[in-house]
Amino acid sequence: MTNRFAVVLTFVFSLGLATTSGCATGGSVGDRANRAAADVLLPPRQEEDLGSNFSEQIASEVSFHPSESVQSYVNELGALAVESARSRGDVPSGINFEFRVIDNDETINAFAGPGGQIYVYTGLLKRAGSAAEVLSVLCHEVAHVTERHIAERLVAIYGLEALKRAALGDNPGMLGNLVTSAAAQGFMLKYSRSHETEADETGLTYMLGTGYDPRGFIQFFELIQQQSGPRPPQFLSSHPFPEDRIANIRKRLEGRGNLSDTSGAERHKQILQSL
Repeated sequence: MTNRFAVVLTFVFSLGLATTSGCATGGSVGDRANRAAADVLLPPRQEEDLGSNFSEQIASEVSFHPSESVQSYVNELGALAVESARSRGDVPSGINFEFRVIDNDETINAFAGPGGQIYVYTGLLKRAGSAAEVLSVLCHEVAHVTERHIAERLVAIYGLEALKRAALGDNPGMLGNLVTSAAAQGFMLKYSRSHETEADETGLTYMLGTGYDPRGFIQFFELIQQQSGPRPPQFLSSHPFPEDRIANIRKRLEGRGNLSDTSGAERHKQILQSL
């Protein structure tokens, strides 16, 4: 056992917790313990190494959209989200963001991989009504990276040695499982509800710094709400319900004056022609 691994285990178990917990509730001590473990066991530079191998395998499993204009559009919006996060000092040293568009019209989703790899499905782009809606999703995914949610879940599920081997390219089985989950289901790891809420709130903060209408968050969640079928009770769901996320965003925007009304709807319509 390495010294840094022993130190983290001592810290975590002194709180009476296990890092293997798959579910946490709003800002729980469990989430904070997992983050402390992730910061030590999977620092950003190693997460980026893992992300490089992950992105290579993703590229072998999915088809990217061929349009350069579509890719440039997502790159431009993603750069706004990252710059807003960077202006707050939130981007860890060693994390370099990259945005890619997966050619899959049936999936209305996006997901973040290790090290700042963010993937958006054409299904999301086609159903979104504006650049602000797309940007809200990118801000949310950037927040998953800056809040180290991916590193937390990887450490909790796979452990230090598996991650080290994957970062070195020596654990294709683990990477294969991640890629299969991402490509088939539209997400890399199942975040806790507290992670999703934190990514919404941090992502909204980033959105406010982009110059686009932050109500794009609400409009996108309304889209998801329309797409939702029968659902289990919320306490059985890993994601907060769209209506609860909408209410939370509305509450956080209450009393804020001078909200931008820039939606980018016309630009988005032009991009839809390339899809």
